[in-house]
Amino acid sequence: MNKEELKYFKEKKGYKRIFEGIREKYRSLGRLGGVVKLDNLTEDEKEVLTNHFKKDYRTKKSASIDVAKFEESLKNTRFEEYTLKDILEYYFGEKLTSKKEDMEILAKEREEFFKELFSKYQECKCIDWLKSLYEGTAVGVRAVNQRYLNDKDGLKKDIMYVCDAINNLPVYKGEKKRLPVFSSQIARNPHYFDSNTEAGSMFINALCTLMGLNEVKGSEEISELYYNVGILIDEISNYVTLSGLLAYEGDMENQVFKAAYESNQVLQVPLLNLSKIERVISPSKKVYVVENPSVFTSLIDATNKVFPLVCTYGQPKLSSLLLLDMLYKEGTEIYYSGDFDPEGLMIADRLYRRYKDKFHFLRYGLEDYLKSLSNEVINDVRLSKLNKIESPLLFDVAKEMKIIKKAGYQELIIDDIINDIKLIEEGKGEW
Repeated sequence: MNKEELKYFKEKKGYKRIFEGIREKYRSLGRLGGVVKLDNLTEDEKEVLTNHFKKDYRTKKSASIDVAKFEESLKNTRFEEYTLKDILEYYFGEKLTSKKEDMEILAKEREEFFKELFSKYQECKCIDWLKSLYEGTAVGVRAVNQRYLNDKDGLKKDIMYVCDAINNLPVYKGEKKRLPVFSSQIARNPHYFDSNTEAGSMFINALCTLMGLNEVKGSEEISELYYNVGILIDEISNYVTLSGLLAYEGDMENQVFKAAYESNQVLQVPLLNLSKIERVISPSKKVYVVENPSVFTSLIDATNKVFPLVCTYGQPKLSSLLLLDMLYKEGTEIYYSGDFDPEGLMIADRLYRRYKDKFHFLRYGLEDYLKSLSNEVINDVRLSKLNKIESPLLFDVAKEMKIIKKAGYQELIIDDIINDIKLIEEGKGEW
């Protein structure tokens, strides 16, 4: 092939769109053929077409180019020894392939990509995740597939680090490790698995896949996911406020909990400390959980004795859920009171689904909602969250809230909450 001679086509601007159109036809048909349509013809394109088809295109605004006839026009020219495919491959600097051929090549390369990973990790804990990636069933697989096309080497590096992380999760040894420490041990970089990195996002999705979960969203869900595999994040600001509870580390009673209980003091426990505790008990086998700190303190002020109380500060953090999980395992009856707004009902519903057989709604009836009404109007976007409510006991309130479109607050029924708790503690309440 005389490349110097073929430079002619690159030097002529009029060939650019014509050749691009012919290449696209080849990609779709798998052969040279069909018709290429061009609109808004340039002067250069008109000149090329006039020369090839011996027809005046100077007044034409568009053209339908028969690819077979275009190739035929090369005969009896200095390029007659070249096929149109030869010319196109030189022009674009690559082999002409159809979409079908490209897909077959891509599939073969992808198979080799995963075959190497399967061979390396065949007997490891991560193999199920790798297989789900290959089969397209893993959480986050779309992002992985897209990255495969754009950054295959970087993807392989991250997959291997995620595999190493899965194979060495702290939970396997009954340990707990902070994320930066764990990340350093796996990838020699404390920030490698941060949630805002590609590797961190892949690691989170891998854990979801292995644990049969959908994609997690938000810092609290990520914290809980990590905690379940022995990885700790946000140990200080993630705390729970409580009173009237006792805790144990093995057979040893936790002295901080004991001192707070005996002196009727409120205790604020960060995840850092809570993660070292194995059991939490309520001596009365009951615990009262409230959404707002003002209600929590009002209940403390209204009682003259130690009683089990927890404040979630709105959406329960991992520390709150961990505490309630331990109480639930001890057979504790959980009574929950929160605000009457879409977010408040979602919290109540979430806790109901988590602790269903031991869970009780405290002052969540329709009359309670009407009594707690404020002047705050709830917009339609927030109201749409109520469609996700699963507890039948909240249906009437949710329905009325959609009609009234106003929020209700715990503080406006605080006396009723206090009276109910006193009745329950005296064994007179019916739930």
